[in-house]
Amino acid sequence: MHIPDGWLSLIVSVAAFIITAIFWVISFRKIKLAEQQVPMMGLLTALFFAAMFANYPVLFGTTAHLLGAAVIGLILGPFAGCISMTIILVLQALLFGDGGIVSLGANVLNMGVIGVFIPCILFYGLNRTFKLKSNGTMLSVVFISAFIGDLLAAVGAAVELSLSYGVFPYALNVTLPAMFINHSIIGVAEGVVAVIIVGTLLKLRPDVLQSSPILGKLALFQNKPEESIL
Repeated sequence: MHIPDGWLSLIVSVAAFIITAIFWVISFRKIKLAEQQVPMMGLLTALFFAAMFANYPVLFGTTAHLLGAAVIGLILGPFAGCISMTIILVLQALLFGDGGIVSLGANVLNMGVIGVFIPCILFYGLNRTFKLKSNGTMLSVVFISAFIGDLLAAVGAAVELSLSYGVFPYALNVTLPAMFINHSIIGVAEGVVAVIIVGTLLKLRPDVLQSSPILGKLALFQNKPEESIL
């Protein structure tokens, strides 16, 4: 899903960077980590920094990879999640050339904004609506949130590429089905990984989840009135 330099038009790259910069400013102002979450942020950042280098063959001879954006956002909150994903993408671009420098804003927009905020908002909304009380139901919503977040991040990349038609050789009728189908497959793996990580923390370190701005709102942890995450 990393878009290299030369695949996006300058207008699309600049527009994506401006939108992403707005989320950077908001995230740096809003981030607030509990003591239990500080080492978890480092651990998750390192984990998915490495996981993104493992590309998996999918349909049409292309590849996809895990993002980890959803589970990072759900555990740390969307603001810390956005910063964590930004760190990952900046290091990958600068050290390994995985994703471009000019297209960095677009890559962070897809994986660090859409991939983080959408699952958080979706999980938060479903929890407010249905008051998730059982582990099984909660983990099912974690899976759904991670799957949809991965899928929409891929759709975002497809739209950006298609808007650069002329610089990039394929229009939306090609980019959207390719990204949608491929990440429908990898999205399942994304959901499974999210369930495994959250489920493990639920058993071994529930205090980390209780400190989360998202998962800490669960009735499993508290019964006080919920507050907005944004």
